[in-house]
Amino acid sequence: MRLRLRRVYKRIRRRTSALGQEFQIIPLMLLALLFLSLSLSGYHLLLQDKGFDHSLARSLLHLGMPALGGAQPDRQRLDLSLFLYWLTNFDLADPLHMVESALPFSPEVVVHMRVWEDRPFVFIQELSFAPDPVRPPLTPGTGPERGETPKAAAKVLIYHTHTSEMYLGRAPEGNEDASAHYKFRSLADPTVTGVMAVGRHLSNALTSLGLQAVHETRIHTLPSINNSYSNSERTVREILGRQKDFDLVIDLHRDAGVPNPTIKINGRDVARIAIVVGTAQNIPLQHPHYQKNLDLAYQIKNACDALYPGLMRPVQVHKEARYNQHLHPASLILEIGSVDNTLEEALLAAELLANVLVRIL
Repeated sequence: MRLRLRRVYKRIRRRTSALGQEFQIIPLMLLALLFLSLSLSGYHLLLQDKGFDHSLARSLLHLGMPALGGAQPDRQRLDLSLFLYWLTNFDLADPLHMVESALPFSPEVVVHMRVWEDRPFVFIQELSFAPDPVRPPLTPGTGPERGETPKAAAKVLIYHTHTSEMYLGRAPEGNEDASAHYKFRSLADPTVTGVMAVGRHLSNALTSLGLQAVHETRIHTLPSINNSYSNSERTVREILGRQKDFDLVIDLHRDAGVPNPTIKINGRDVARIAIVVGTAQNIPLQHPHYQKNLDLAYQIKNACDALYPGLMRPVQVHKEARYNQHLHPASLILEIGSVDNTLEEALLAAELLANVLVRIL
């Protein structure tokens, strides 16, 4: 019996080998087609979401991985989903993000596809009445000597650690995180938040006044706002690794809980501004040039007080943080307005700030 089975096996093997190796590719082709069909089906269901109920899939996922199901973004604890996001940039709580990350349509492409509203300059005379503003002429004796190369325009980097911040135009009532902070769908979400619009306006104002401005709109509040500073640190390191000639690095935020967030200047309500400097003096983190940041903060504050008294609140010094300001000797947090300011008030403040910075840089 064993001898007969061995003969049958040899006969089958001879006949199979006689067919040639060209048929070995058929199983691979079938697997490829199956994978493609599953991918397209998943993409269609997740992206189109035409009445598809994800509750069963979510329940099974939560049962199999309880750490994902009970994760609360506000809890300060080690979360498996946060660890995996830090490790792979995949947000397991957002299946659409995983699909988008696997597609060639990357989040970097979406940055250039954001729909920015064209906001005209409405407040500063230099920006309102001249289409191409020119910096004031130098006084005699201050210009470059003959044969010297003129000094290049100062270069400013603007980014947002808390990319999700919005302006409500009123004091928040109760738990209004959904409106005070926009919840991004994924890293490829093209939404323009309030703080991003103000950063864009500040960048345009600086450019119109003759400076070079780079506005980085990468999203840093996913998967949780608790990861924002570690995410933005990677972004700033990457940018400074490619471009080392920035004269000022601004992490632009909007504040909250400000007693008097608005000041009237020339008859218009303008959001007030605050500069925040972290010195890290009370924590075991290196911050070798915090004094340079602090000196620059007071220099900007004094110049703003001379031009627009009351616009800038006192400089805030935090000894328990460094806010990524150790990455550059001229790095500051600028809080333009508060959550209860309107977007228009914050935009006006950005214009005034540009008029101050052009005199400092």
